[in-house]
This record gives sequence, C-alpha cells and structure tokens, in this order.
Amino acid sequence: MKFSNEIKAGSVILLGVLIAVFFLLKTTNFQSKPYELKTYFKYAGDIKKDAIVKLSGIEAGRVVKIDFVYGKETTVECVLLLDEKAKVRKDSVAHIGTSGFVGDTYVGLSSGTSQTFLKPGDIVASEEPVQMSEIMKQAKKITKDLDDTLISIKTFVTNINGVVTDNTENVDAIFQNIEVSTQNFKEFTEDIKKHPWKLLFKGE
Repeated sequence: MKFSNEIKAGSVILLGVLIAVFFLLKTTNFQSKPYELKTYFKYAGDIKKDAIVKLSGIEAGRVVKIDFVYGKETTVECVLLLDEKAKVRKDSVAHIGTSGFVGDTYVGLSSGTSQTFLKPGDIVASEEPVQMSEIMKQAKKITKDLDDTLISIKTFVTNINGVVTDNTENVDAIFQNIEVSTQNFKEFTEDIKKHPWKLLFKGE
C-alpha cells in the first residue's frame, strides 16, 4: 500500500508534535506554585512589566505588576512573581540593575543571611538606583572643583615666581650674608682649635 506525499508529510509533522508534547510534559512541573512578593522604589529606573527578577544573579521570576502608590510621597510598587524554589531571605534587598552596559533592566534580589524566609505577599526591602542625572551633576561638580584647584595652584605659582623675581637682589644678599657668616664661623672654629685658651678670656 502506497501513501501519498501529503500523508507522509502530515505523519512527520504529527510525529514531531507528539515528541515536542512528550518532552514538554516531562520537563514541566505542574506542582510548581509561584508566589508573589512586593517591593517599592522612589525611582523605578525604567523597569517594565515582565522584566526579569534575579535572585543572587540567577533568573528566578518576573515583574508582573507595576503601580504608583500615593502616600506622603509617590512610590512605585513592583509585584514580583517568583518560582516556588526561589526562596528569598528576610534581609534580602531588592535593587534595579541593567544587564550589560546598555542591556535590559531587571530587579535583582540579594542573597541575604537571615535564617527566616519571606512568605507570599511579604515586602522586600529595597535600595534606590543611582540616577544618571545625579551622576552627571556629581561629575560636573568634581570637574569644576578640579578646575578651581588648578586655577588656585597656577595663581600660587605665579605669585611665588613674582615674589622671587621682585626680590632677586634681596635673596642674593641673604645668601651672600649666609656664606660670609659660614666662612667667619669656620675661621673662628679653626682658631679655637689652635688656641683653645682663648675661651678662658672674655673679649673686651
């Protein structure tokens, strides 16, 4: 019995689908029960829904909801859906990071050291991300301070040069006096070595 090309092609596709379903069922854990945690930021740093959540650098969940919360100040509430196996310690801290230099933004969770783990619905403490505008402000301030310091040093050196130039004769005279005094002291020392008895007499 011969089969048409359509039947052969359909059989190959069906077989491929059955194999894919088999491996999917084998690798999927239907008993897994993901749970939610919440964290809050004053500045969300471009975080978006469905952003990756990493625990100790390993992907462990997704951001499933982002909302504004209006209290004494406006904050951003991020709801994190984590894998059941990803246990977050009570002293873990959430932060916003970037994969690579200009990669996707994600929520990172530190490993923590507490022996107590957070329960579904608990709040994870957070630390605020550094805003690029603040970095630029600090960079500009540092640059200005360096410029001011260089100007001060240049002014100081110029003044010193001016003082030395304006008082060259005085400086030369001082060095000459020092040289003469040194020579006189040397002669006096030599004379005392030859005639130590002179120390017993006071000069008139």
